[in-house]
Amino acid sequence: MQVNSINQVFMNILTNAIDALEEWDKQRTQQEIQQSPSVIQICTEIISKNQIAIKIADNGLGIPEKIKQRIFDPFFTTKPIGKGTGMGMSISYQIVTQNHHGTLECISSPDQGTAFVIVIPLKQQISQDYPIE
Repeated sequence: MQVNSINQVFMNILTNAIDALEEWDKQRTQQEIQQSPSVIQICTEIISKNQIAIKIADNGLGIPEKIKQRIFDPFFTTKPIGKGTGMGMSISYQIVTQNHHGTLECISSPDQGTAFVIVIPLKQQISQDYPIE
C-alpha cells in the first residue's frame, strides 16, 4: 500500500540523518555538542491546492557536492561495509517519483546541514491493483 511506502521513505531519510549526526558528534567535543546540539527538523507545508511538501532537515556537516550527485544511485553508500546497502535513498527516490508522482530533492552544502524535500500530490490516485478494504 502507498502509505506504507511513503513511511519507508521517511524512515530511510531519518535513519540516514541520525547516522550522519552521530558520526558528526563523534568528531565534536562535549562542549561543542552542548553549544550546538544535533537537531532533525520535520516541516510540512501545503505549497499549492494540489501539493504538499515534507522537509526533513538536519544541522550536521552537510553532504559534499561530489557525493550529493550520487545520493540516489542504486548501491551507492558512504557507510562502512555491513552498515548500509546503498539502496535506501534509491528506493526512496523511486517510491516518491514513481508511486506518488512527486519529487525528492537533496539540498546540502558542507557545514550547512542537509535537507530532503519531498513534494507529492495532496490526493493520491487509487490504484486498481490495491483495493481499499
